Amino acid sequence: MGRSTPGDRAFTIGNTLLLALFAFLCAYPLWYILILSVNEGTDTSLGGIYWWPRAFTLDNYRVMLSDHTILGAFWITVKRTVIGTFGSLLVTSMVAFALSRRELPGRKLLLFVFLFVMLFSGGLIPYYIQLMNLNLLNSFWVYVFPSLFSIWNMFVMKTSFQSNIPENVVESVKLDGGGYTRIYFNIVLPFSMPLFAALGLFTAVGQWNDWFTGAFFVNDLSLQPLPTYLQRMLSTIEATHMISASQMATANQTQLYNPDAITTKSVRMATIMITILPILFVYPFVQRFFVKGVLIGSVKE
Repeated sequence: MGRSTPGDRAFTIGNTLLLALFAFLCAYPLWYILILSVNEGTDTSLGGIYWWPRAFTLDNYRVMLSDHTILGAFWITVKRTVIGTFGSLLVTSMVAFALSRRELPGRKLLLFVFLFVMLFSGGLIPYYIQLMNLNLLNSFWVYVFPSLFSIWNMFVMKTSFQSNIPENVVESVKLDGGGYTRIYFNIVLPFSMPLFAALGLFTAVGQWNDWFTGAFFVNDLSLQPLPTYLQRMLSTIEATHMISASQMATANQTQLYNPDAITTKSVRMATIMITILPILFVYPFVQRFFVKGVLIGSVKE
């Protein structure tokens, strides 16, 4: 390799600065919310806080965690994310494996139907009527059952199975007397773990951030997930709706925090951080699967 020219060096420096600026613009809003969540609310209202908390406190988190409604919403979100993610990967991958087998009767017709349904939705009202007929409205399972199958993920998995599952291995299992169930669990799953990790993360993020289902299909406040609770909080103006009177009384009695230092804005920031951080901690554990999972199917033998 020859020595780099001044133009190459200038491009490298400019590219580095541009990417650094982009990374800063992506990370700073999260950092800003964090410092506001650990700063006294009355001090925050004075302005001038940009980089570090000026009056550090954890009272905002104490206020938020003293509300049993928030804790219940948090566990609803955790349960729907775990059950929904694993259930979706299992059901979707089974359908994808079946459609990846060319000997499946009616395979082309089924693929056309799935593609048509993915491109042309029936709309919100028919969807609501269907959930009502299935008795899923105002139920925890409205978060799980409708999301068990993803057509988009099915097409991704089907393409991966066709490209990366060696046909000679499948045939050898058949010669040994193994059926499709054994092929799926002994061959498909081990070969596709990077793909499942990548799609599983996207599915989990979608489950965790979904506020729409809880807002429109669930009336029971005890069944609403954390994003729906946060959406209601951010869309409400009155302070009494942000921090309930009973919560304030309980916190004052137990001396959980200094009420003069708490504002609705500071509690909002703490709630946003609690909503973001759990799913953010998942990324480092599956990051190593991303490149391999995304590139699966792009290289053929």
